[in-house]
Amino acid sequence: MKKKSNQTRAGGRILVPKWMMKMKVVFILLVCSLVQVQAAVSARQSKVSVELKNVTLEKVFQELERQTGYSFLYNHREVVTWKNVSISAENQGLEAVLKDLLPRLGMSFSFDDNLVIIKATSYQEPEKKFVRVKGFVYDAAKQPLPGVTVRVVGTTIGTATNEKGWFAWDLPLLKGTLEFSSVGFKKRRVEFSEKTARDTLHITLTEDVSDLDEVVVRAYGTQNKREMVSAISTVTAEEMKELPAASIADMLQGRLAGVNIVQQSGAPGSAAVIAVRGFNSLLVDGASDGQPLWVVDGVPMYSFVSPVTGTNTLADLDPSMIESVQVLKDAAAASIYGSRAGNGVILVTTKKGKVGEAKFSANASYSISQLMEYPEQTGGRMERWLELKFRRNIKNNYYDWATGKYHVPTSYEDVYNNGNGIYDQFWGNGYWGSPSLIHSLQDSLDPYYNNSTNWWKYAFRRSKVVNANVQAVGGTERFRYMVGLGYYDEQGIMINSGYKRANLISNLTAQFTPKLRMDTRVYLSYVDRTMNRSSSSGSSKHTRYEGLSVNPSQQLTVLPATKELEAEWKKSVLGIKDRTDDYRAMVTAFLEYELLKGLTFSASGNIDYSQSNLNKYTPGVFDEYHHESKSEGNIGRQVMLSSEELLHYNTSVNDVHNIDVLLGINTNKEQAFSMYGYGLRGVSDDVYYYNPQKVPPVVNHGTPEFPEYAATRYYSSDFTEKRMVSYFGRLGYNYKQRYLLEFTFRRDGSSTFGEGNRWANFPSVAVGWSFSEEPFIKRFTGSWLNWGKIRGSYGKSGQTFTSAYLAHGLMNIMDRNFFGKTGVTTDKPVSPYLTWEKTNQYDLGLDMDMFNYRLNMKLDYYYKYTSSLIYDIPIPGSLYTFGAQVENAMEISNEGLELELQADILRESAVSWRMKFNMARNWNRFEKSYSGKDVVDGDGTLLVVGRPLNGLYVWAHRGYYNSDAEVPRLYKIDGQEIYFNGVATDGISGAVGNYRLLDLDGDGNPDSYYAGSPLPLAHGGWVNELMWKNFDLNVLVNFTIGRKMINNRMGLGFSTQSENGHLTKLFDYRKLRPWDGVNKNPNAPAWGNSLSMNTDSAIEKVHHLALKQITLGYNLPDRISKKAGFSGVRFFLTAENLFYLSNYSGGNPEVVNIYTGRDNGDTYPLPRKYTLGLTLNF
Repeated sequence: MKKKSNQTRAGGRILVPKWMMKMKVVFILLVCSLVQVQAAVSARQSKVSVELKNVTLEKVFQELERQTGYSFLYNHREVVTWKNVSISAENQGLEAVLKDLLPRLGMSFSFDDNLVIIKATSYQEPEKKFVRVKGFVYDAAKQPLPGVTVRVVGTTIGTATNEKGWFAWDLPLLKGTLEFSSVGFKKRRVEFSEKTARDTLHITLTEDVSDLDEVVVRAYGTQNKREMVSAISTVTAEEMKELPAASIADMLQGRLAGVNIVQQSGAPGSAAVIAVRGFNSLLVDGASDGQPLWVVDGVPMYSFVSPVTGTNTLADLDPSMIESVQVLKDAAAASIYGSRAGNGVILVTTKKGKVGEAKFSANASYSISQLMEYPEQTGGRMERWLELKFRRNIKNNYYDWATGKYHVPTSYEDVYNNGNGIYDQFWGNGYWGSPSLIHSLQDSLDPYYNNSTNWWKYAFRRSKVVNANVQAVGGTERFRYMVGLGYYDEQGIMINSGYKRANLISNLTAQFTPKLRMDTRVYLSYVDRTMNRSSSSGSSKHTRYEGLSVNPSQQLTVLPATKELEAEWKKSVLGIKDRTDDYRAMVTAFLEYELLKGLTFSASGNIDYSQSNLNKYTPGVFDEYHHESKSEGNIGRQVMLSSEELLHYNTSVNDVHNIDVLLGINTNKEQAFSMYGYGLRGVSDDVYYYNPQKVPPVVNHGTPEFPEYAATRYYSSDFTEKRMVSYFGRLGYNYKQRYLLEFTFRRDGSSTFGEGNRWANFPSVAVGWSFSEEPFIKRFTGSWLNWGKIRGSYGKSGQTFTSAYLAHGLMNIMDRNFFGKTGVTTDKPVSPYLTWEKTNQYDLGLDMDMFNYRLNMKLDYYYKYTSSLIYDIPIPGSLYTFGAQVENAMEISNEGLELELQADILRESAVSWRMKFNMARNWNRFEKSYSGKDVVDGDGTLLVVGRPLNGLYVWAHRGYYNSDAEVPRLYKIDGQEIYFNGVATDGISGAVGNYRLLDLDGDGNPDSYYAGSPLPLAHGGWVNELMWKNFDLNVLVNFTIGRKMINNRMGLGFSTQSENGHLTKLFDYRKLRPWDGVNKNPNAPAWGNSLSMNTDSAIEKVHHLALKQITLGYNLPDRISKKAGFSGVRFFLTAENLFYLSNYSGGNPEVVNIYTGRDNGDTYPLPRKYTLGLTLNF
């Protein structure tokens, strides 16, 4: 059998098999292909080096073609739009360069031999890749740092470390830069990538003794402290914590330079008087009340103090929910609020949600309040002694009809039945006086005159304050929240007074996309106040004070020690029903979208609704004359609606030129509605509500009499509406944060003004120079100056009216009838030309950080000139019912210096000690009146051109008349001599032993003159913060210098002519030295004359220093707190109003009316409080 062979022979040669030939062909083709592919790959990976900036994409392709030899194929229309392309590559492959460049431009590429094909890619949602970044953050001592903000640079993505200093979250980025920041520490940046993210990071932050990078809240945004060119003072929540107060204003007292906060009433929830850089309001009804504008989270707050219900809307805001408070003091900071910024602006920022796991905080405290001091009352036997001494020593001169001249008695018997024959009357033979009082004096065993009843101890009590709140804070990058609940219950130190508040706050932030964010804020509060009356103008008299007026001749003959009189009196006072319920709702919705990098648009809508309901009943025992009970009711509602749109652009060119632009529009609508009514003559003091019924007609001789109401009733209602539209903008520029410039402008239109005057413009300009950054300054100052800046500003702000129709006029119902019907007439003449109150302000400031940031100083000089102030101008003669017309007629100026110091006295030792001190000196002047002359205001205060406001106008007095020859005489035409008219001199008549009044101008008549102002020359505060291990101590002292005031308690309390109620017992008669012709140094006129408080001898120049607050706190060690299940436990003890030092003859001078300077003793005293509290964090 022949065997087949796969071999081929040819001429004796052995031929290659067929399969091998096929393999060879395949091998050759394969080699050629590999060579070709290798050539292509080598070409793609050929190295290129290119550095191009802001060129067209075609230019990039041309450069790559030149370096690689490849040709680029593309659609010209798709490529020509890219004109600002930048590329940087050093010795990189072509394929790598294109992969980095083209996807950013929405393009892809492919290779075909020596051809690169470019085409636009259709959009596809890329697959998201996440990198998990995690780690710990420590301080220099390797202790974990909670609450450190961790964010990705260039994005809005961020988180925060927990109590262990741990952070971890998934980032939708493969690489980037993390920034770690925390208050008091220097920022640190760390790069991360997909590779390095596998490891746990350990970050150490170093302490930053400088606060220059601190972000400060300002109008419509925030600003780095280095770039600020305006005067802004800040108080943080840390500085205000653990102080149980109903109102935020009470917590700011003494902490802010140039902000004078006066607590003129200790009533729970009462309003304080706040003046930013001086007083510039005349308190005209319907015009400005002189108080600053309050802005909560960027929204102007409806701030109002009702003189009827006592409602203080500022007290509706729970201080424990506040993160910080900023006061905009100069025009550069405040002018952007335009017509509402004339009295300054106070920004309140509430607490917000933070990225991280939920954190809870609970705070509870219990306080004891009491009267700071009980006035010493002279009563009982001392009063009887006084009355007897008065009646046995009175020697009033009297008119002798026989001779036609005044006669000075020389003996007690000389006044028998002549004029005021008091001595004769004492024995029952006179014709003047109260027989019951005479009987009390004659009976040495009379119950009243044998015991000294201190009614203050019955009227005041030791009360309690309960304060509790709980807060929850947390969230993710997409959703953050802060929710808080608060409860505050304060009993007043006066019986039958109190204040309760319950509130809820919710701050939510939703980050829908990296560019779209929404914020919502809801604040709800309910307040139940009992028997509180206070106002921002300082009035705070309380009905219960009338219960202290006890006339000895009308008392029961039972000793107070038996408690019957005390019980009866308390029953009367407690019978007063005075309750107000306040409801408040503030809702804000805010939406922000990033249009382009650095350019954002935001819109917000806001609702502020408040309602107060008053129910009051006063028993008839408090009506001295008619003994009629009175039932009152009032309902007041206020609604403020506003919307705002903002366009904000911020950019930096090479970190050299920094630009910030803001444009905005605001619309505002306010409505106020009130109803008031009362009824008189109830059937009984036990019936609080009246339903007046007509008495059935009585037939008299066949004719029915007209029916009458068993009780008198009255009712009124009121409704007002105001609207405002505003356009505003701000342009800020700085060069290397060294040379600073800022412009603001606002244009407001208001419905409260007449036609042609509804619009006004409010511009400002500010400049700053960080001189410490100059090389020549650094060479000169060396190391002692760390940072320094000079800033200056000018701007105009304004003040609109509180009354909606002041310029338009109102119709009033007249008391008189016309043909049996009630008439209606206009209230005042229409004032169509009324315009804005305008304030021009100049400010020059110096900021310095020295000695390694141990000492920080702020020094400011300002000058404010307020013109076109509203005032009621008297109309000559009589024009129907008009006595005055409202006009822009007055001008006021305020000039001042402010100093703020902060010193780290001990920083790096076991004990740390930080001291803060502020002081402000203000020169207030009344510059111009409608007539160019001095003006006596309606309440008796004097406005003297060139002098401070609220002047005290008194008679010049030096000694007493020692003889009849010294008393000035006036003569009638017929030659009859008379003494000068005592009515014209406030009752100080010409008499021996009475005040010697001076003739200052030589016209023969006594003269009064301007003797000073109750406004302080200077005021300030001093804060000390000490820490040692887990203990901390905080002490606040405030002071005022140079207030002029009059202790009217003496004048009202001392009279040798009649009993003046409870005030009489506040006067220490043992110090009395009346003129009797023998005393060489008398301090009072002769018996029978009143102790006048209208002479210059009554003026006191008062200085006052008070220890307002001291807090001792202790933080449990972490190991103990954690064992108990908490992240932190803190105990604290606080004391308020511990003591005060003053040269004032009366009580606490702080409560003396800042506008009148007269202490009538009828204000609610400030309480002393002791508080024990606990704070839990978990």
